[in-house]
Amino acid sequence: MNRKNTIISSQPPPGTRDFLPLEAKFINMAANTLLDEFSKWGYKRVVTPSIDYLDIFLLSSKANELFKVADIGSGEMLSFRSDFTPQIGRLSSALRNSSILPYKFSYFGPVLRNFDPILGKPREIWQVGAELIGPESPESDAELIIMGIESLKKLNIKDFSVDIGNVEFFRGIVSDIDEPARNKIEEFTLRKDSSGLNAFLKDLSLPEGKKDIIKELPFMFGEKAVIERAWKMTDNERAINALETMERVISYIKSYKLEKYITIDLGEIRGLNYYTGTIFECFIPHVGYEIFGGGRYNNLIGMFGENCAGAGFAVNLDILSKYVDFPDFRNDGFLVFNKTDNKKLEVEIIMFLRKKGLKAESDFMDYDYSDALKYAEEQGIKHIVYIQKTEGKTQFGGAKPEEKYYILLKNIYNNSEKGFGTVAGFKKYLE
Repeated sequence: MNRKNTIISSQPPPGTRDFLPLEAKFINMAANTLLDEFSKWGYKRVVTPSIDYLDIFLLSSKANELFKVADIGSGEMLSFRSDFTPQIGRLSSALRNSSILPYKFSYFGPVLRNFDPILGKPREIWQVGAELIGPESPESDAELIIMGIESLKKLNIKDFSVDIGNVEFFRGIVSDIDEPARNKIEEFTLRKDSSGLNAFLKDLSLPEGKKDIIKELPFMFGEKAVIERAWKMTDNERAINALETMERVISYIKSYKLEKYITIDLGEIRGLNYYTGTIFECFIPHVGYEIFGGGRYNNLIGMFGENCAGAGFAVNLDILSKYVDFPDFRNDGFLVFNKTDNKKLEVEIIMFLRKKGLKAESDFMDYDYSDALKYAEEQGIKHIVYIQKTEGKTQFGGAKPEEKYYILLKNIYNNSEKGFGTVAGFKKYLE
């Protein structure tokens, strides 16, 4: 192939996308707000590698969902990060002999999942998340949910709900059913497919009372009455323990006066093989994807050595950033638009702005004013500093007229303008 004649695609691989400056700004602003809120609860950021051993990610992802690579040195199989939580589990296991529990970690970055692009799912997802390693109480589950709610409130998102479930309730209900039938019931319940579930149960050899209970599982969502109904459905100890945990989780959330944000979903069983208790998902109305989700995973860290309880959640920044209402996404930056040959004056203004902690950049494109204005608008730059030359009075003896400059400061957000005859006047105004 003649590379000189090859045109490389300007588009990223399917399922991924480029973030332009303002989009990237939204992502970073949302991430920083979340991480700042997490830190107030004691969660400190860690950075994990973008690739890790394949077996680590197989703890939470299917093999065909991973981007796999071979280590050219050892030949061992690696994978690009598909999930932060297994890496947090690995890290936590390594700390057990040197650091005291609990571990409160937060993180920010992309995960890669090898989904078929035809399905329309993103293959790269930017996440912010938090993991709590050590505590095992329902109240610690509730803290994660509360922290998620408070974080969305900090981002001025008001209309959302968090669905709370517990996988142990479902496990208790179906614990005496053989595995193939149990798997089919799980499949129908997960899809909320009541007609398929009823048809399957019709030919299943189970007591009618048991069938009636299972038929209700897809509809076990709503307010407090759901738990009251669930208490009457079973005497299975495992399911009863799950209901007791749910009541403690909800009670703790109520102590923060945040119960208006929660709903109960005992038919939610996603990640059944991964989670071991409380699970939760947050949704915005009319949006098909969860904003954040997570739960308890008490068996994960034991895969690396001594076991330890864990729970956490991850926020989908790609989805979240579309619904964040930032008061003013424009920065306080300045574009210095100099239409004179006096570069020293331009540099003096830029250095002054930057020393004040402000963002400032020069126009090197030789734009006319309309193009400079368009550039500033596209980049979210709030001010233009327009420098132009004015002719001074002729000097004594007919010497060349003294050069004078006029500086116009324009706020392109509200179209206000202010002019200055000297740099000193401009500086004094900004002071």
